[in-house]
Amino acid sequence: MSEDLDRISLTLPSSMVERLDGIVDEWEYASRSEAIRDSLRDFFATYEWESGDEQHHHGTIVIVHDHHVSGIADELQTVQHEMADIITSVQHIHLSHDTCMETLVVEGAGDTITELANRLRAIGGVQQVKVVVVDE
Repeated sequence: MSEDLDRISLTLPSSMVERLDGIVDEWEYASRSEAIRDSLRDFFATYEWESGDEQHHHGTIVIVHDHHVSGIADELQTVQHEMADIITSVQHIHLSHDTCMETLVVEGAGDTITELANRLRAIGGVQQVKVVVVDE
């Protein structure tokens, strides 16, 4: 690691330490510190995202929907076309006879990604929308 490191003390309940150690072993982290640094990077990205900033983000929006709902494919495509400037890729998967999943790779301002996710949530037949964003 090329940056200077500061040492901090962290007090946790023993049950959390046991869970942390199990994850460190299972995911093959070099140390507890590396696992916690990884977790903090995610924490910081989530904080920035939830602050409603206009910072540039990359991420995914996963949509699960009932493909038997009349007009849902057209509505999803209309929203995607209207916001095509932040969508870089779309993948459509058939989960079952009744259910489809679409994964949209997005890039843009946090508030614009939120707008897209909210518009998708509002479509009848959409069962679930999950947004994951990362910082560069």
